[in-house]
Amino acid sequence: MVRGAIAGALVAALGAAVIADSPPRVSFGVGVLRRDGLIVPFAAFDGRRWSSAWPAPSLELTIPIDVRGIPSRWWGPTPVLDSWQAWTGAPPATLRVRQPDWVNVHCVRQIALRSDYVAPVPAPPRTVQPYPKDGLAVSPPQAVERIAIVPLDSPEIRALIPAVHDAFNTAERQVEHQYGHPVARRAREGRAPDIEAVYAVGDRPRIYYVEAIRRYRLLGQASDDCAATAFGTGWFAGDGGQVRSLETSVDVLPCNRRGASFMLPLGAMRLAGKLYWLAQFAGFDHERYVVVEIKPKTVEAVLSVWGGSCSR
Repeated sequence: MVRGAIAGALVAALGAAVIADSPPRVSFGVGVLRRDGLIVPFAAFDGRRWSSAWPAPSLELTIPIDVRGIPSRWWGPTPVLDSWQAWTGAPPATLRVRQPDWVNVHCVRQIALRSDYVAPVPAPPRTVQPYPKDGLAVSPPQAVERIAIVPLDSPEIRALIPAVHDAFNTAERQVEHQYGHPVARRAREGRAPDIEAVYAVGDRPRIYYVEAIRRYRLLGQASDDCAATAFGTGWFAGDGGQVRSLETSVDVLPCNRRGASFMLPLGAMRLAGKLYWLAQFAGFDHERYVVVEIKPKTVEAVLSVWGGSCSR
């Protein structure tokens, strides 16, 4: 019994020592940095998980007078954030918040933080939608990896094409199975989709996000006519010359692609051994902000925050 008591006390002491030696969890917030200098906070990380406590867009807003007047619950796990680090592709810069403000986002309004950020190019009128974003804002400062825009004529693209072609066909067959398709399978699958945008981060593995399309016309239509467009988005991992699909989806849309969401990558973060990809997805009348965890065999949107739209 004495030996058991001593052993139990030793285990408890070791456990306490491990807890004492563990680094404290670091909480921080992230926001999208608009070209007009306003920051829209959309997520916070408490050391283990992501959450979103900032108010959602609405038609009726109550704007705090100053930063100290912002309710603590809006910040989630962080204290008041009146200083932010801007990641825009240039070296990170410190931004100071001047006051809370609001902006139009499609057909609603969003509470934001007006900062002293000055864009390198003139900001467009606020009526432009989706409004241009210049990067990611983080507070307090954290390491952010740049997500590269891969040139469409690069060897990387050529290596991606076979994997994108196969994944696109598979995803489009799922659409056909559920909803039907205006174009027969044998008339569409032999041609590789046209890759329109590729973003990448990391090395081994190198993670890619791809946007690609196939435009269709029916028999008898002129060469410049269009019956439908298949719009595909996919995640891929490249390692040692091999490319594999992590997840791909395809939507069959009108030729103007209304309803599609296009990615604006904001940055990547490695936290607690996990890789997260932060991005905006926006279309004609909507936008949202997403935190995606990149896993070995798949991807998972761990947080998707509505940024505004004309029909929710």
